[in-house]
Amino acid sequence: MSTVVQERESLTKNSRQLGLTEYWVEREIIENPANRTTAVPFVWHWKDIQPLLAKASDIVPMEEAYRRALLFSNPGLAPKAWMTTTIYGGCSWYNPGESAEVHRHPPSASRFVLQGNGGWTAVEGEKCMMARGDLILTPNGTWHNHGNDGNEPVIWVDILDLPLAENLNNSWVMEYDYYEVKSGEKAVQRTTQTITKTDDYSVKTYSVGGIKPTFMDHQRGLSTGSPMFVYRWADAVKALNNLREFEPDPCGGHSIEYINPITGGTVVPTLSFGVYMHEAGFQADFQRKTSSTVYCVIQGKGRTEMDNGKVMEWDENDVFVVPSGTWYRHVNTDPSNDLMLYAVSDEPTLTKLGFFVRHRRLADGTIVAR
Repeated sequence: MSTVVQERESLTKNSRQLGLTEYWVEREIIENPANRTTAVPFVWHWKDIQPLLAKASDIVPMEEAYRRALLFSNPGLAPKAWMTTTIYGGCSWYNPGESAEVHRHPPSASRFVLQGNGGWTAVEGEKCMMARGDLILTPNGTWHNHGNDGNEPVIWVDILDLPLAENLNNSWVMEYDYYEVKSGEKAVQRTTQTITKTDDYSVKTYSVGGIKPTFMDHQRGLSTGSPMFVYRWADAVKALNNLREFEPDPCGGHSIEYINPITGGTVVPTLSFGVYMHEAGFQADFQRKTSSTVYCVIQGKGRTEMDNGKVMEWDENDVFVVPSGTWYRHVNTDPSNDLMLYAVSDEPTLTKLGFFVRHRRLADGTIVAR
């Protein structure tokens, strides 16, 4: 063995003992995208999810499950149960009369309702009742709990920025030590929170666009997110219908974003929430983003085409993910009805860090920045 080989082996051994790694050894891993663990495009079909959730609702008690959910686990990120490297999600089922204990945590969370009336999430003293298509927020640092007062199961899609929080060592610092203090009395620990806000408080206070109350405190809990905790599907549909007369975006069609009514920004600092509408016959161009997006089909059916020839077919209530860097376009395959896609993206995080880039591919193959 040559002296140089021996010296290099010694260098490697001594480096590793000190917690050091030679760049020239790791270069292939660092610089070659093929060696990186990353999310892949994937679709979770409702026809597969629903029977499993129904079975779980029969055999897994809420006391054991804490929150009865099946997590959307991207095959490219195994063994992590993540949708992307920034987004975590699942599908939850609450039977009539069930409820979860009040808690809070650093990640921001959301519920997008798929089925059932009578379900609710209580956030900082406001009981937000649920209907299909409603978006309910529990921004980071807010006390919240869930339940079902109706007579049928309630099902929703949960989305959190947990992977981002976890990578920043700030994820599951779960708090259950919820206390309430009544005037002149000692603090009492509770598993549910007292409702202190009027019915539909968020909607009454914030749902008129362009107007905000100036006589009240908009800080709710420790949150840096929106003080409006529920966004009604009926309002989203109305807004999209009002936009039909305008030329759609060539890649995304007509779209809206749920916003913080006080700042005009995203509802939470890390994620954006919105809805895309592709009218029957709309032909989208291919696009690519450095952000990742999770979709849920709230109305219609279609497919996502990718430039590598792969296709994801999806139908109502299906959930699918388009990871960062994927060339794709959505196709509405229903010739007579609109396609509605609920969408959650990590674009705000990428934008704040200066990493967000978006490209469009024209029909002639030309790629343009957007």
